[in-house]
Amino acid sequence: MTNPKAFRPEHWLNTRIVNQPEELRRIYRLRYSVYCEERAFLCAEQYPEGLEIDGYDARSRCFAAFDRNDEVAGSVRLVLDAAGDGFPYQQHCRLFEGVTLPPSRVAGEVSRLVLNQNCRTPPGGGNTGTVILTVYRQMYQYSLQHGIEYWYAAMERPLLRMLRRIGVEFQRIGPAVDYYGPVAPYLLELSALQRRLAEVNPAFLHWLDSEL
Repeated sequence: MTNPKAFRPEHWLNTRIVNQPEELRRIYRLRYSVYCEERAFLCAEQYPEGLEIDGYDARSRCFAAFDRNDEVAGSVRLVLDAAGDGFPYQQHCRLFEGVTLPPSRVAGEVSRLVLNQNCRTPPGGGNTGTVILTVYRQMYQYSLQHGIEYWYAAMERPLLRMLRRIGVEFQRIGPAVDYYGPVAPYLLELSALQRRLAEVNPAFLHWLDSEL
């Protein structure tokens, strides 16, 4: 896993909130390549334009990292739910009995994390952790600035383990299901994340909070 004390991803990654139509199309094209063609989680025939897009994108914020050649290195979206219409994980996941959820207006779901093949380990080299942490950092700062206090996520074990190694502890709130692979639903309170990082990885917390 990339050590946040040792790397400076801003030297080769340009991370930003993506809201321009053409840039969003590039993100959707990468998602199509990974989710439909490479991993076959989604049926390619349902996306004749080669763009993987769904109804949640209209109420999401997209965060992406671009390399020195302005190619998309990776992206993630944060689905918002100010109107109380629900989050993607709720269509597929059940919750443990007795779980209490925060108000939807102060929560968002982290989803559609996708990496360019050249930025994965394996086969593309050692940049997986760098790209993921960089887009998460952008999303974290956006969340704090816009009153988002909780993140939901339906995650596979490898990503969960990677985040735990640096002190990012999502709490499991439901049983595992087959949802684009074996995943379980999780919840993270950002204030709890800050308290934990202050104890176990203050250098990473400082990096998260530092100016982009």
